[in-house]
Amino acid sequence: MAARIFPYFLVFMATLGVSHHPFFWDTIQLGSKHAQFFYETNFSSILLPEEMDSGHLPAFGMYLAAVWKIFGKSLPVSHFAMLPFLMSTVFFLQKIGGRLAGRRWGLWLVLLCLASPVLAGQAVLVSPDVALVCFFLMALWAIWEQGKLPWLTFAVMGLGLISMRGMMLGVALYFFYVFTGFRGDDGLKVPARKILPFLPGGLIALAYLFYHWKMTGWVGYHAGSPWAPSFERVGFSGFLKNILILGWRFLDFGQVFIALGLVVILAANWPGFTRWQAQLKALKNDSMLTQLLVLLLFVALVIIPPLVFYKGLLGHRYLLPVFLPLTFLFFYALQSLTKYRRALFLAVFFGLASGNFWVYPKNIAMGWDSTLAHLPWYSLESAMEQFLHSHDISYAAVGTAFPNIGPRKNMELNGVEEGFREKNLDENCYVFYSNVMNDFTDEEISLLEKDWQEVTRMERRGVCVILYKNPRQCEN
Repeated sequence: MAARIFPYFLVFMATLGVSHHPFFWDTIQLGSKHAQFFYETNFSSILLPEEMDSGHLPAFGMYLAAVWKIFGKSLPVSHFAMLPFLMSTVFFLQKIGGRLAGRRWGLWLVLLCLASPVLAGQAVLVSPDVALVCFFLMALWAIWEQGKLPWLTFAVMGLGLISMRGMMLGVALYFFYVFTGFRGDDGLKVPARKILPFLPGGLIALAYLFYHWKMTGWVGYHAGSPWAPSFERVGFSGFLKNILILGWRFLDFGQVFIALGLVVILAANWPGFTRWQAQLKALKNDSMLTQLLVLLLFVALVIIPPLVFYKGLLGHRYLLPVFLPLTFLFFYALQSLTKYRRALFLAVFFGLASGNFWVYPKNIAMGWDSTLAHLPWYSLESAMEQFLHSHDISYAAVGTAFPNIGPRKNMELNGVEEGFREKNLDENCYVFYSNVMNDFTDEEISLLEKDWQEVTRMERRGVCVILYKNPRQCEN
């Protein structure tokens, strides 16, 4: 019982520990800005202003605004609004783990998944991806348990309400659901019958997209949107570069240990040349292994193509729906070992968890929202703000980069309209630099280090913040 309860306690304490952290990275847009619009306009419109419209149904922002209406608008309320999704994620991981490895061993799947820097990094944010993971796992559990059609219907609706990726996952889950119940002589009966739980969510998503298109003239993004550059199509060389980056993502932040674990299991079970046909037949008869491979294939087919054909969509969090089935595959395959099962699990677990301490050199961009390595940022940023205030340096005098641009109310929910400006080294009196900011070019970093005066520097566990002063005289 204690082992079953521990992950819930861990999630609660983690939420409590970060409950005063400001919004960070994409959650400033997808959480704070969206929710503040609905909160301030009292839900007067389902459509967001164009400058913050992400193209999908903004249900997450509505949910957060509704929670604020009931409990008050604050950072702790925002973080604790994630608890239902986090607790549900633990619940469904326990259920899926039990199906993959039995009740006793299945509990370890929860800890393995929570050790993943990508999931852990998102779990400490007010992030719609936490809700997406929750609904994805709910749908998988409902499919595997059978007879849970209301749960499956609700999960697919939730996915469609969260984001475009949620809608795409709904499509992948439909094909997976068809596969799990398909027999060779069924013809089209199974696809037609299995579509029913997906209809409500699909119709809601399509209705919103059609309404959005009629009212705005676009779906997904438009040329004037702040994130339009991320949707620029890449040429052949850009495609090859994205393939390499994608490969890196599958190894980054400890994910390499999942891959190595699978290689070790494959080597341990390799039958030898003379028995490979018998082993292949045995694999075909392993329905769960087949289902996991098919699930991974379907999810990858809907998630990965948009990432490699466009310029800026290769964030780690976008691959969460692929990383999870890959982790399930490793965990299930692990049960085939009779020796060294625990040793391999612990090696992969600690290797994966170590990804939360991976910090690259300052000239290499990192997915800081997808690792617990970003946690020192909050106290360092606050300390830098206190330094600026104590030296009467105004926000307007300081240039910086994402994720620290704009009114402070968007990050801190403090009602302050002032905020740091986007950097312009030809005009700024001061520049607030951090290695958490990926938008400083190598040339800008070199210029700051060589030609600007370093006013103050603070560092903690791999994260640094530095205030530079323009070499020419400027007023505060």
